[in-house]
This record gives sequence, C-alpha cells and structure tokens, in this order.
Amino acid sequence: MQAPRFVFALALVAALAEMGCQKVIGDSCTLSSDCSLQGDRACDTSQPEGYCTVAACDPNACPDEALCIAFNAHAPRITRRYCMAGCTTDDDCRTPEYRCRRPDAPSCAATGDESLASGQTCDRLVDTVSRAPGFCVPATR
Repeated sequence: MQAPRFVFALALVAALAEMGCQKVIGDSCTLSSDCSLQGDRACDTSQPEGYCTVAACDPNACPDEALCIAFNAHAPRITRRYCMAGCTTDDDCRTPEYRCRRPDAPSCAATGDESLASGQTCDRLVDTVSRAPGFCVPATR
C-alpha cells in the first residue's frame, strides 16, 4: 500500500517542480511544450536554439518580462506580432546568440540590419506593462 502513495507523491513533486520552472519569453526551446504546458506560449524554432514567445500578441498582453513587437509593421498584410524578451543591454539577452535592439532605433527599422531578416522592420506596439526599452533578437541572421 505504501508503494502507490510513494509513486503518487513522487509524480506530484515532479509536476510541481516543472510548473515552478516555467520558461520565460526568450528562453531556448525545442518544442512549444518546453515553453508552456498550458499551450499559451510557442517555440519559434526558426530562431537560434529556439525562442519561447507568444504569437499574435496584443499590447499589454505579453508577460511582464516581454514586449509586443510588430515585425514588418510597414506592410499591414504581412505584419506579424510576437512577445519578445525585454532588455536594456546585450547582457540581458541570451549571449552571445542574441543582442538587445531598441524598436525606435534606426538600426531596427533599417533594411538589411544584421539582427533582422533582410527587408524586415520592427515597431514596438503601445505597451506600458514592460519597462524594458529594447528586445532580444538573434545576433546574426
């Protein structure tokens, strides 16, 4: 009778440990379940070592550590919005794979910037939850 209780207790401890260690926006991942077991976050596997994010975000809907960034905002039909890890300096990002970019900086909107795909631009949506002025993007593309 003790063995089933022990197995149940062990499973409960493992489940609670997993919930307490949920990844944050910008963490590495392989599968979306690595980012959240609730299905509210996705793993962008097109980024180096994966990138935990929320797709199609709305302003003020990202977790506190993140910003809602609109990519290709100049072209509404192809605009895509993602929660991106907030940062102040490159050291706040997963280094050396990622660097901090300010959406209002000329380099963010410049075509061919090394941190964005060719021709891609970005705009920070109206977001008052996060205090971070920038967001983490791959250092090279």
